[in-house]
Parts: sequence; C-alpha cells; structure tokens
Amino acid sequence: MRSVTLGVSVAIVVLGYSAPPGASAPPQAAVTVFEGARLIRGDGSAPLEDAAFVVEAGILKAVGPRGQVSAPARATRVSLSGKTVIPVLVDLHAHVGFSRDGVFAPEHYTHDNIVDQLKRLEYYGVGAILSLGTDVGVDTFRIRDEQRAGQAGGATLYLAGRGFVAPGGGPPVAPLEHVPYEVERPGLGRIFVRELAAQKVDMVKIWVDDRNGTKPKLAPEVYRAIIDEAHKQGLRVMAHVYYLEDAKALVRAGVDGFAHLVRDRDVDDEFVQLMKEHKVFTCAALGVQAT
Repeated sequence: MRSVTLGVSVAIVVLGYSAPPGASAPPQAAVTVFEGARLIRGDGSAPLEDAAFVVEAGILKAVGPRGQVSAPARATRVSLSGKTVIPVLVDLHAHVGFSRDGVFAPEHYTHDNIVDQLKRLEYYGVGAILSLGTDVGVDTFRIRDEQRAGQAGGATLYLAGRGFVAPGGGPPVAPLEHVPYEVERPGLGRIFVRELAAQKVDMVKIWVDDRNGTKPKLAPEVYRAIIDEAHKQGLRVMAHVYYLEDAKALVRAGVDGFAHLVRDRDVDDEFVQLMKEHKVFTCAALGVQAT
C-alpha cells in the first residue's frame, strides 16, 4: 500500500487582536479536506480507518472519522482511499551525500547526489534529516540555504558541519576518516566551534570512542571545552559514544544528546537517572537489511 505523508505546521494565534477601522478583510485561505485514508496518528493509538483531516493554509486543523469532521463549504475535497497517511519521519543521525547505488564512497559526495538523496528521502516519507558531523565543503550548506530560500525541495536538511575527534581518531569508514576536525587542545576545539557557529549549523557532533582500542579517544578536557563553547554559541551537542562510563561523563559535562546509546554493556540505573536529570535525548539507531 502506498503511503502519503503529512507535515503539520504550528500556528500562533494572537488573542484580543482587532483590525484597525477601515481595514479590508484578508483573503480566505485555501482549505482542503483529505478523505478516505487509513490514518496513523503517531501517538500510539490505533489507526483511524476511513479518516478525514482538514488542512488550512498549510496547518492541520482537524482530524477524525470521515463524516464527523467539519470544514467550510468552500473546501476542496481530495480522496485518499486505499492509501495510508502517517506523520513525516525525522532522521536525526545521517551522513548525507556519500552513498549511491548501495556503495559508500567519497567520490559520491557531490551536489547532485546530495539533492537526489534528499528527494528520495522525501518520497519515502522523511520530512527532515540531520547530517551529523560529516558535512565537508560547501555543497550541503548551499543546498540548505537554497531550501530555506524556497529554491530547492526534498527532505529539509539540517547540518552539524564537521564533527570532532582526537587526532587520528576519525570514523573507521574510509570516506569519513579525515572529515571531522582532529583536535587535541581545548582552545582549538573552541575556535572550531566558533567557526561552526558562523556557518549557522544546527548541531555540534563529537565522537568519543576508541574503536575497540584501535584509535585515540577525544580527551575529556577537549570535549568539555567543545560542549561549553557550543552552549555559549547557542548550539547543542550530540555525541557518538561506545562505553558506559564515557556516556556518564558526557552527561555530567553537559552533552545534549546521543546519536545512539552505549554498546559495551547494559545501561545501568545511574545512567538512566543522569539522563533524566539532565534532560539528555537519544536517537534510536535502526537498520534495514535488504533480502
């Protein structure tokens, strides 16, 4: 069954506002009623069969069973019978641009390939994607700016620029190995964070992992400086982490989120409590295997 995705906008209503005398009424916004779909609301409730929902000026106004949702008489009606509607998906941990035809390689990192990936993601229901720490060069930033200016489509692209690792401690995947900043001094980490802030990134990424003892790990004094400077610049920090004790230390240092949770042992109660106290978020790492 083919799926249709729905993006929900947020409306701000100013209470108590009156138009000045003599002001003309604004034009009526377009209203569309979508009917007949199987609607998965994304809140854990059962799917709503034969649903209807009303969209006015890009804002979701009402949802319910068909025939029980009110809409203006002028509304346009669109049949979605036989289709399934879900909220848009959000991918918070991606490395956009390097993959093509199932092959992950540096030569694929081009403007056209990045645009193609964003369009494919949008087609399959992904509304927004965060490219997490491997945004080398200017292509992703140009595409982001083109999207913000309404000049490009596809899944909305958010960026972390280049992430941070210890010297020689980059990701083990060849195309990404030397993409992040390689930092061994706290002051240098602060300088690079300020560069990222000037690029208006949406997140800062750090890797704190020795790759099973084969690579140097980003030092605590360095990642503490990066987190501190990022917060001074109004930016949040996400960490790639492996060991439980590193994860605890990162939470105490002020990290905002994890790209995935620890993988060396089971999470303990102390870590769960730290995450709750510091309001640290984590991303679920999901994989799909083709058969």
